[in-house]
Amino acid sequence: MKPSTEFAIGRVRGAVPRALLPAFVKARAKVAWSQEKVREDAREQMRFVLEHTRPDADIEAAARRYVERQVWRGELRWHLDIITHQRVEGLEHLTAARDLGRGVVLSHMHHGHFEGAMASIGRRGVLIHAMGDARLRDPDSPAWMQQHAKVALAGGAVAVYLERSTGIDPLARTIAEGGILTIASDVPGRTPMRFLGRDLVGSFGAIRLAMGSGAPVVAMTSELADGYVPVVRLHEPLDPAQFPSPQKLLEAVLAIHEPYVVRWPEMYDIPTSHWGIPPQQDPDPASSA
Repeated sequence: MKPSTEFAIGRVRGAVPRALLPAFVKARAKVAWSQEKVREDAREQMRFVLEHTRPDADIEAAARRYVERQVWRGELRWHLDIITHQRVEGLEHLTAARDLGRGVVLSHMHHGHFEGAMASIGRRGVLIHAMGDARLRDPDSPAWMQQHAKVALAGGAVAVYLERSTGIDPLARTIAEGGILTIASDVPGRTPMRFLGRDLVGSFGAIRLAMGSGAPVVAMTSELADGYVPVVRLHEPLDPAQFPSPQKLLEAVLAIHEPYVVRWPEMYDIPTSHWGIPPQQDPDPASSA
Protein backbone atom coordinates (compact mmCIF):
# COMPACT_ATOMS: atom_id res chain seq x y z
CA MET A 1 0.00 0.00 0.00
CA LYS A 2 1.35 3.43 -0.92
CA PRO A 3 2.14 5.85 1.94
CA SER A 4 -0.39 8.34 0.51
CA THR A 5 -3.14 5.74 0.76
CA GLU A 6 -2.04 4.77 4.26
CA PHE A 7 -2.12 8.42 5.34
CA ALA A 8 -5.64 8.77 3.97
CA ILE A 9 -6.74 5.74 6.00
CA GLY A 10 -4.91 7.11 9.03
CA ARG A 11 -6.77 10.41 8.80
CA VAL A 12 -10.05 8.51 8.80
CA ARG A 13 -8.96 6.53 11.85
CA GLY A 14 -7.91 9.74 13.55
CA ALA A 15 -11.40 11.11 13.05
CA VAL A 16 -12.98 8.45 15.29
CA PRO A 17 -14.42 10.40 18.27
CA ARG A 18 -12.61 9.88 21.55
CA ALA A 19 -15.76 8.56 23.23
CA LEU A 20 -16.05 5.81 20.62
CA LEU A 21 -12.41 4.73 20.66
CA PRO A 22 -12.66 2.02 23.36
CA ALA A 23 -15.52 0.26 21.57
CA PHE A 24 -13.78 0.67 18.21
CA VAL A 25 -10.55 -0.84 19.56
CA LYS A 26 -12.36 -3.77 21.19
CA ALA A 27 -14.11 -4.56 17.93
CA ARG A 28 -10.84 -4.47 15.96
CA ALA A 29 -9.07 -6.54 18.62
CA LYS A 30 -11.83 -9.16 18.45
CA VAL A 31 -11.35 -9.48 14.71
CA ALA A 32 -7.58 -9.69 15.11
CA TRP A 33 -7.84 -12.38 17.81
CA SER A 34 -9.97 -14.51 15.50
CA GLN A 35 -6.89 -15.07 13.33
CA GLU A 36 -4.74 -18.02 14.37
CA LYS A 37 -1.47 -16.40 13.26
CA VAL A 38 -2.26 -13.35 15.42
CA ARG A 39 -3.03 -15.54 18.44
CA GLU A 40 0.15 -17.58 18.02
CA ASP A 41 2.34 -14.52 17.65
CA ALA A 42 0.77 -12.89 20.72
CA ARG A 43 1.39 -16.03 22.78
CA GLU A 44 5.01 -16.12 21.63
CA GLN A 45 5.54 -12.47 22.59
CA MET A 46 4.03 -12.94 26.03
CA ARG A 47 5.93 -16.16 26.70
CA PHE A 48 9.13 -14.29 25.89
CA VAL A 49 8.37 -11.76 28.63
CA LEU A 50 6.70 -13.95 31.23
CA GLU A 51 7.82 -17.56 31.14
CA HIS A 52 10.93 -16.92 33.27
CA THR A 53 9.72 -13.90 35.23
CA ARG A 54 6.14 -14.92 36.10
CA PRO A 55 5.94 -18.68 35.44
CA ASP A 56 2.41 -18.85 36.86
CA ALA A 57 1.13 -16.10 34.54
CA ASP A 58 -1.87 -16.77 32.34
CA ILE A 59 -0.23 -16.52 28.92
CA GLU A 60 -3.54 -16.74 27.09
CA ALA A 61 -5.01 -13.80 29.01
CA ALA A 62 -1.81 -11.80 28.54
CA ALA A 63 -1.87 -12.57 24.81
CA ARG A 64 -5.43 -11.25 24.52
CA ARG A 65 -4.43 -8.04 26.29
CA TYR A 66 -1.37 -7.77 24.04
CA VAL A 67 -3.48 -7.96 20.88
CA GLU A 68 -5.79 -5.27 22.19
CA ARG A 69 -2.88 -3.02 23.18
CA GLN A 70 -1.36 -3.43 19.72
CA VAL A 71 -4.64 -2.19 18.28
CA TRP A 72 -4.51 0.74 20.69
CA ARG A 73 -0.96 1.42 19.47
CA GLY A 74 -2.11 1.50 15.88
CA GLU A 75 -5.03 3.81 16.61
CA LEU A 76 -3.51 6.25 19.08
CA ARG A 77 -0.67 7.27 16.79
CA TRP A 78 -3.37 9.00 14.72
CA HIS A 79 -4.82 10.76 17.79
CA LEU A 80 -2.10 13.25 18.74
CA ASP A 81 -4.49 15.07 21.06
CA ILE A 82 -4.52 11.95 23.24
CA ILE A 83 -1.18 10.21 22.91
CA THR A 84 0.95 13.34 23.30
CA HIS A 85 -0.76 14.33 26.54
CA GLN A 86 0.18 11.41 28.75
CA ARG A 87 0.51 12.08 32.47
CA VAL A 88 4.16 12.47 33.47
CA GLU A 89 5.40 11.57 36.95
CA GLY A 90 8.90 12.41 38.18
CA LEU A 91 9.66 15.24 35.76
CA GLU A 92 11.77 16.82 38.49
CA HIS A 93 14.26 13.95 38.19
CA LEU A 94 14.83 14.72 34.53
CA THR A 95 15.17 18.46 35.01
CA ALA A 96 17.56 17.98 37.94
CA ALA A 97 19.75 15.74 35.78
CA ARG A 98 19.62 18.25 32.92
CA ASP A 99 20.60 21.12 35.20
CA LEU A 100 23.89 19.38 36.05
CA GLY A 101 25.04 20.55 32.61
CA ARG A 102 26.54 17.23 31.49
CA GLY A 103 23.76 16.19 29.16
CA VAL A 104 21.31 13.39 29.94
CA VAL A 105 20.80 9.92 28.51
CA LEU A 106 17.05 9.26 28.68
CA SER A 107 16.76 5.48 28.54
CA HIS A 108 13.51 3.99 27.32
CA MET A 109 12.29 0.70 25.93
CA HIS A 110 9.74 -0.06 23.26
CA HIS A 111 7.20 -0.32 26.03
CA GLY A 112 4.08 1.79 26.34
CA HIS A 113 3.49 4.54 23.82
CA PHE A 114 7.05 5.80 24.08
CA GLU A 115 6.89 8.16 21.12
CA GLY A 116 3.94 9.92 22.73
CA ALA A 117 5.82 9.94 26.03
CA MET A 118 8.58 12.00 24.43
CA ALA A 119 6.04 14.51 23.15
CA SER A 120 4.30 14.58 26.52
CA ILE A 121 7.57 15.57 28.19
CA GLY A 122 8.20 18.19 25.54
CA ARG A 123 4.79 19.73 26.10
CA ARG A 124 5.89 20.37 29.68
CA GLY A 125 8.69 22.62 28.51
CA VAL A 126 11.58 20.13 28.53
CA LEU A 127 13.41 19.92 25.22
CA ILE A 128 14.07 16.36 24.09
CA HIS A 129 16.48 15.20 21.42
CA ALA A 130 14.87 12.08 19.98
CA MET A 131 17.19 9.53 18.41
CA GLY A 132 15.74 7.73 15.44
CA ASP A 133 16.54 5.69 12.37
CA ALA A 134 17.10 7.79 9.25
CA ARG A 135 14.29 5.84 7.57
CA LEU A 136 11.81 7.78 9.71
CA ARG A 137 12.27 10.83 7.50
CA ASP A 138 12.08 8.97 4.20
CA PRO A 139 8.88 10.02 2.35
CA ASP A 140 8.70 6.52 0.87
CA SER A 141 8.67 4.85 4.30
CA PRO A 142 5.40 3.33 5.49
CA ALA A 143 2.91 5.90 6.75
CA TRP A 144 2.85 4.39 10.23
CA MET A 145 6.60 4.91 10.50
CA GLN A 146 6.39 8.53 9.39
CA GLN A 147 3.48 9.09 11.75
CA HIS A 148 5.51 7.54 14.57
CA ALA A 149 8.15 10.22 14.02
CA LYS A 150 5.51 12.93 13.81
CA VAL A 151 4.13 11.90 17.21
CA ALA A 152 7.58 11.87 18.83
CA LEU A 153 8.34 15.37 17.55
CA ALA A 154 4.91 16.82 18.31
CA GLY A 155 6.08 18.29 21.62
CA GLY A 156 8.88 20.25 19.98
CA ALA A 157 11.57 17.57 20.19
CA VAL A 158 14.65 17.79 17.98
CA ALA A 159 15.25 14.72 15.80
CA VAL A 160 18.71 13.16 15.92
CA TYR A 161 19.05 10.65 13.11
CA LEU A 162 21.63 7.94 13.36
CA GLU A 163 23.27 7.58 9.99
CA ARG A 164 25.46 4.58 9.27
CA SER A 165 28.07 6.87 7.76
CA THR A 166 28.46 8.93 10.94
CA GLY A 167 27.83 6.25 13.54
CA ILE A 168 27.38 7.51 17.06
CA ASP A 169 28.86 11.01 16.50
CA PRO A 170 25.57 12.98 16.40
CA LEU A 171 24.52 11.29 19.63
CA ALA A 172 27.75 12.13 21.42
CA ARG A 173 27.54 15.70 20.14
CA THR A 174 24.03 16.09 21.56
CA ILE A 175 25.25 14.96 24.99
CA ALA A 176 28.36 17.16 24.80
CA GLU A 177 26.13 20.18 24.17
CA GLY A 178 24.10 19.42 27.30
CA GLY A 179 21.05 17.99 25.56
CA ILE A 180 18.64 15.31 26.74
CA LEU A 181 18.95 12.40 24.34
CA THR A 182 16.36 9.64 24.26
CA ILE A 183 17.84 6.29 23.33
CA ALA A 184 16.23 2.86 23.40
CA SER A 185 17.94 0.33 25.63
CA ASP A 186 16.34 -2.67 23.93
CA VAL A 187 17.76 -2.68 20.44
CA PRO A 188 19.73 -5.52 18.83
CA GLY A 189 23.46 -5.29 19.35
CA ARG A 190 26.43 -7.37 20.40
CA THR A 191 26.45 -6.98 24.18
CA PRO A 192 25.46 -9.98 26.33
CA MET A 193 23.06 -9.04 29.08
CA ARG A 194 20.50 -10.57 31.41
CA PHE A 195 16.90 -9.42 31.09
CA LEU A 196 13.51 -11.05 31.68
CA GLY A 197 15.28 -14.05 33.18
CA ARG A 198 17.05 -14.66 29.88
CA ASP A 199 20.54 -14.39 28.47
CA LEU A 200 20.10 -11.92 25.62
CA VAL A 201 22.19 -9.78 23.30
CA GLY A 202 21.45 -6.07 23.21
CA SER A 203 23.00 -2.67 22.64
CA PHE A 204 25.58 -0.96 24.82
CA GLY A 205 25.02 2.42 23.17
CA ALA A 206 23.27 4.25 26.00
CA ILE A 207 25.76 3.02 28.60
CA ARG A 208 28.75 3.83 26.41
CA LEU A 209 27.49 7.37 25.91
CA ALA A 210 26.88 7.86 29.61
CA MET A 211 30.19 6.41 30.74
CA GLY A 212 32.16 8.32 28.14
CA SER A 213 30.60 11.68 28.93
CA GLY A 214 29.62 11.45 32.59
CA ALA A 215 26.02 12.16 31.59
CA PRO A 216 23.47 10.88 34.11
CA VAL A 217 21.04 8.22 32.95
CA VAL A 218 17.32 8.71 33.59
CA ALA A 219 15.05 5.73 32.91
CA MET A 220 11.65 6.44 31.37
CA THR A 221 9.02 3.75 31.97
CA SER A 222 5.31 3.38 31.24
CA GLU A 223 2.47 1.99 33.31
CA LEU A 224 -1.29 1.72 33.11
CA ALA A 225 -3.37 3.39 35.80
CA ASP A 226 -6.93 4.47 35.02
CA GLY A 227 -8.06 4.23 31.43
CA TYR A 228 -6.21 3.31 28.26
CA VAL A 229 -3.58 6.08 28.12
CA PRO A 230 -0.32 5.13 29.84
CA VAL A 231 1.37 7.12 32.57
CA VAL A 232 4.99 8.11 31.96
CA ARG A 233 7.36 7.72 34.90
CA LEU A 234 10.81 9.32 35.05
CA HIS A 235 13.13 7.76 37.61
CA GLU A 236 15.91 9.19 39.73
CA PRO A 237 19.07 9.77 37.71
CA LEU A 238 21.93 7.31 37.82
CA ASP A 239 25.38 8.93 37.96
CA PRO A 240 27.90 6.86 35.96
CA ALA A 241 30.65 7.92 38.38
CA GLN A 242 28.90 5.94 41.12
CA PHE A 243 29.27 2.64 39.28
CA PRO A 244 32.49 0.59 39.28
CA SER A 245 32.01 -0.61 35.71
CA PRO A 246 29.82 -0.06 32.66
CA GLN A 247 28.33 -3.50 33.24
CA LYS A 248 27.07 -2.47 36.67
CA LEU A 249 25.46 0.65 35.24
CA LEU A 250 23.82 -1.44 32.54
CA GLU A 251 22.44 -3.83 35.16
CA ALA A 252 21.05 -0.92 37.17
CA VAL A 253 19.28 0.54 34.13
CA LEU A 254 17.77 -2.83 33.18
CA ALA A 255 16.69 -3.39 36.78
CA ILE A 256 14.59 -0.22 36.62
CA HIS A 257 12.91 -1.17 33.35
CA GLU A 258 12.21 -4.83 34.00
CA PRO A 259 9.45 -4.59 36.67
CA TYR A 260 7.38 -2.31 34.43
CA VAL A 261 7.75 -4.60 31.43
CA VAL A 262 6.82 -7.63 33.53
CA ARG A 263 3.90 -5.90 35.25
CA TRP A 264 2.43 -4.67 31.95
CA PRO A 265 3.80 -7.12 29.34
CA GLU A 266 0.98 -6.32 26.92
CA MET A 267 2.44 -2.84 26.44
CA TYR A 268 5.73 -4.20 25.07
CA ASP A 269 5.75 -3.73 21.29
CA ILE A 270 6.89 -7.01 19.66
CA PRO A 271 9.44 -7.82 22.39
CA THR A 272 11.10 -10.66 20.49
CA SER A 273 12.18 -8.20 17.79
CA HIS A 274 14.25 -6.06 20.15
CA TRP A 275 16.78 -8.59 21.39
CA GLY A 276 19.31 -10.99 19.99
CA ILE A 277 19.53 -14.55 21.27
CA PRO A 278 23.04 -15.82 22.05
CA PRO A 279 24.09 -18.79 19.93
CA GLN A 280 23.91 -22.13 21.66
CA GLN A 281 27.32 -23.11 22.92
CA ASP A 282 28.71 -26.34 21.60
CA PRO A 283 28.78 -29.02 24.26
CA ASP A 284 32.15 -29.89 25.68
CA PRO A 285 33.34 -32.93 23.68
CA ALA A 286 35.10 -34.27 26.76
CA SER A 287 31.86 -34.32 28.73
CA SER A 288 30.22 -36.68 26.23
CA ALA A 289 33.19 -38.95 25.76
